[in-house]
Formats: sequence, C-alpha cells, structure tokens
Amino acid sequence: MHERGRPRVEVDYPVTLSGEGGDGTGTMTNLTITGGEISSDLPAQIGTHFRVHIHLSGARNPIDIAIATVRWQRENRFGIEFVRFEDNAKLQLEQMLNQSDV
Repeated sequence: MHERGRPRVEVDYPVTLSGEGGDGTGTMTNLTITGGEISSDLPAQIGTHFRVHIHLSGARNPIDIAIATVRWQRENRFGIEFVRFEDNAKLQLEQMLNQSDV
C-alpha cells in the first residue's frame, strides 16, 4: 500500500452530485485538496464524472467542483478525484483544509 501525498481530513458535509451517473445527494466523509470519499446511494461506477457541490457548515459558500472522477467504489461509498474546480473553489478548499489542520 502506498502512502498518500496529502493528509485526509475527516468531515461530515452534505454533497449534491450531478452527471453521467445521475443526480443525487450524499455525505463527504473525508477530504483532501485532490479528492475525497462520499457515502451515497447514487450508483457510481469507476470512471464516472460528476459535478460536486460540497455544502460547508456555517454561512460559508458551497465548494463547486466542476468535474470529479470516481476512482474506486465499495457498496455505498466511493472515492473521487477532483479534476476541475469552478471559480475560486480550489482556494476556498485549501483555506478550509488549512483551518482543519489543528
């Protein structure tokens, strides 16, 4: 097993997904600057592309991932890799992750 380049941050954020695999909702359970893990009843085949909106706690704006690709899938969980961010979403995600590194 190889070591990941980025530490994962455990989170519990609602997400909405839309794309080739359909539309649905789920929960982001861990997150890095390059991707994350989602728990959802939405079918997610490896290689499927989704648009992902991560709804953060508080009054913060959602993080909008324009393209995320499913890299693995097990039961009702799947891992996604962020391919393209919208607007300042990457900066917003970096700031949120940096605040979590306590």
